[in-house]
Amino acid sequence: MMLITKQELRAWRVGPYMYRWFIRQFPDGGKYADVHGALIHYGYVDWATSLVEYAYSLWLEKENFAYQETNATDALADVLSDISPEVKATRQALGTQPLALNGFMPNDGSLYARKLATNSDNFKLMDIDNGSQIGCAGDGVRIGSTGHSARIAASGVNVQIGSSGEYGWLSSCGYSSQIASSGYGLRAGCVGHDVRVGSSGDRARIATAGNSAKVSSSGRGVRIASAGMRARIGSVGSSSKVASSGDLSHISSFGEGARVVSAGDNARIVAMGDSALIASTGSVDYFVLGKGGCATVAYFDGQRMRFAVAYEGEGNIRAGVKYKLNAEHQFVAY
Repeated sequence: MMLITKQELRAWRVGPYMYRWFIRQFPDGGKYADVHGALIHYGYVDWATSLVEYAYSLWLEKENFAYQETNATDALADVLSDISPEVKATRQALGTQPLALNGFMPNDGSLYARKLATNSDNFKLMDIDNGSQIGCAGDGVRIGSTGHSARIAASGVNVQIGSSGEYGWLSSCGYSSQIASSGYGLRAGCVGHDVRVGSSGDRARIATAGNSAKVSSSGRGVRIASAGMRARIGSVGSSSKVASSGDLSHISSFGEGARVVSAGDNARIVAMGDSALIASTGSVDYFVLGKGGCATVAYFDGQRMRFAVAYEGEGNIRAGVKYKLNAEHQFVAY
């Protein structure tokens, strides 16, 4: 359990205002997801962002963190997709027109493949229709969707997109965007720096191209690809596949049969699921294997590139222990 207490706040050196707020809301401490949700609820978005930074730096290698993080992003999706029964009934009576909170309404009256586009800043939209296509080029956008097969694209800074429908296609190319999905078969793509993606549905496909991306998934059969530096990736679903090409990446996977591939240097890789596999063509600060796991790490022997191979249960390689390559290209405890 990722429990945040007064002691953690003191260690993080948070400001007095946030410290007092936390004591009022969580006098006995609070779970990471609950604290994050409360910060979002009260509008302390900057504090929530800082909390995410701390959490990924402290707890990424703990199995429960990915669940807590996807719980937090699920809550964000719920907030973005919140629509009361009264509003929903009214919309159905009016022909299920989307609710545009800043007054923008589409002309398309069809029930499916609804199209909506805007370049307004701080645009807010809640959409419940299947097959919707939504595009926005403004900053500070907040879009929620509960319909299946929705396609949402945003190119502004500080965008938030939440989707709980299946087979959603969500994309963003601005800095500091957040994508949260609890639906099956998500397709998410982000090309900005400092993005955050959380998915709790099975068979998600997630790609990020900016630096300092934070990706967390608790679904099965997930595919995650990252091309930026300092990526932080966590996964707890079985049969996940993670690929990272940026330097200084930090990847943790706890699913059975996971496959982790890294092409960047100074990677930190944890693959604790049974029969997980790690392959690195760049340098590795350390790696951790689970039962039946194996790892291949590239090194230069002075004349050519070679691979060192580690098998859990052989050559003193044990599950749950950090290993690195020494100067003689042998695996030693970190």
